[in-house]
Amino acid sequence: QADLDLFWVPHNLGLWPQYTVQDHLMLVHPTLDSQPETVDRLLKEFRLLEVRDQYPGQLSQGEASRLSVARALASEAKVLVMDEPLVHVDQTHWPLYWKSIRDYCQKNNASLVFSTHQAELVLREAEHVVCLDEGRVVYAGGVNDLYYAPPSYQIATYLGPVNDLALLNHHASAIRDNREVNLVRAEQLAIAKDAQSLWEVQSASFSGSLEEVSVEHCESLATQTLYHRPVRPELQKGDRVSIRLLALLLCLLFCSGCLSDSAPELVFSQITQWSVPSEGIMIPAPRSVNVGPDDELYVLDNAGRVLVYDSSNELVRQWKMPESEVGKPEGVCFLKNGQIAVADTHYHRVIFFDQQGNVQKMLGTYGVGPGQFIYPVSVVQDPQGNIFVCEFGENNRIQKFSEQGEYLLEFGKVGTAPGEFQRPAGMVWHEGKIYVADADNNRIQVFSDEGTFLEILGTKTGGIPLYYPYDIAIDRTNEMLYIVEYGAGRVTKINLDGEILGRFGKTGMRQGEFLTPWGLTVNSKDQVFVADTGNRLIVKLIP
Repeated sequence: QADLDLFWVPHNLGLWPQYTVQDHLMLVHPTLDSQPETVDRLLKEFRLLEVRDQYPGQLSQGEASRLSVARALASEAKVLVMDEPLVHVDQTHWPLYWKSIRDYCQKNNASLVFSTHQAELVLREAEHVVCLDEGRVVYAGGVNDLYYAPPSYQIATYLGPVNDLALLNHHASAIRDNREVNLVRAEQLAIAKDAQSLWEVQSASFSGSLEEVSVEHCESLATQTLYHRPVRPELQKGDRVSIRLLALLLCLLFCSGCLSDSAPELVFSQITQWSVPSEGIMIPAPRSVNVGPDDELYVLDNAGRVLVYDSSNELVRQWKMPESEVGKPEGVCFLKNGQIAVADTHYHRVIFFDQQGNVQKMLGTYGVGPGQFIYPVSVVQDPQGNIFVCEFGENNRIQKFSEQGEYLLEFGKVGTAPGEFQRPAGMVWHEGKIYVADADNNRIQVFSDEGTFLEILGTKTGGIPLYYPYDIAIDRTNEMLYIVEYGAGRVTKINLDGEILGRFGKTGMRQGEFLTPWGLTVNSKDQVFVADTGNRLIVKLIP
């Protein structure tokens, strides 16, 4: 037993057939005093406790793959080299095992070099990347540099789908905000229906977070395949569409300093994250989060489930929505009477459950009249028990109901003027006011809870630069607002006057970064929970 500078995890795992699982870890650990504790911890983290006395020939491929990585961590080497680590492991559990690897590197100030064919893994875990083509290095540099400023289309594809807009730039009218930008990622492009456009959809395939769209120019018959990240699939064959470079992308490409502002970075002492339970072979993504009176966390995911975690982040119960084939719910709220209200978005209703998941009642039908909904997305309640439901679609409004479900009033309509909405999303009630995340208008609007428009938050303090704000929450001690930005991949903290107090995060797949986050909430300890939808994680930010 001696300190090792480097430990290698080869592609064939390199396990020792004459030693048990536990022996593999004990033999490489350099410190006898801490050996039992370290070995037990790694066996638990990599789910090997039940096979600790077995030999490699008795293990499954997944168990053997986990053992090879656990052995490397037990060595406490300063440099780890891993050839496609965990490649035989169920990807449902990848985030847990990669967290152990990440924690090891941070704790021991160690370096990790690994090979993989998984672009998402590189984006989440790596800082530098070397790309090989038939054994020849074709790129070496920062991961973010390759992702956002690739030298060529072929090299760009090493980190996933990319749009080559060279053809579209010859048809400049097709691209709103057109500039000579050729290579852009899916989240940097918006494809929207536009009856006046000459580009027509030939096919559209949605895969949960990414949509592949084939379009054809009606005059030149030129064709192009594009990728974007819509909230939900809406495009169909025959639709005319325009292609828009998102404003934030242009800012990134042409003015590197334009995203920065005077706001300091929010500091959190600890960041924890976890995945929701698998659904078959799928790892679902969280979409909405809300806390109850005892800091239990209510989560909606895109498998159509309601998940309940206790204050220690342990899953204590879950249930399925009555229906979810058409679409998944987007807003959850714990009510004063102990029921849980869920905005069942694509079924045009709000469902009220008891705490065991039994349906108590439903509110709403499809339509634009009082008490009807198109796409309800969020629910909040005031201290008197009145319920506010926010919806988009043809309506773009907020309706107020009594605690018994009686329609009282409504406010808002589609538009860009003060008091109007374009895809209103999250809401929060505070001291007689409703604060609304007006997502497509990139602003927070404030109304009285009787429906009177009061202000666009931040107008008096120089404005709040936001990029698709999807949800908003307030802490319980300092009356500070937190906003999650779908487009910018960050959390912004402001006071009730609209002054920016700090920001945290950016678009990405590593810890401290978010990919198209949908929701957030704050518990009694001012801990912030984020539904990091694109990364399929629940993230807990602890002050």
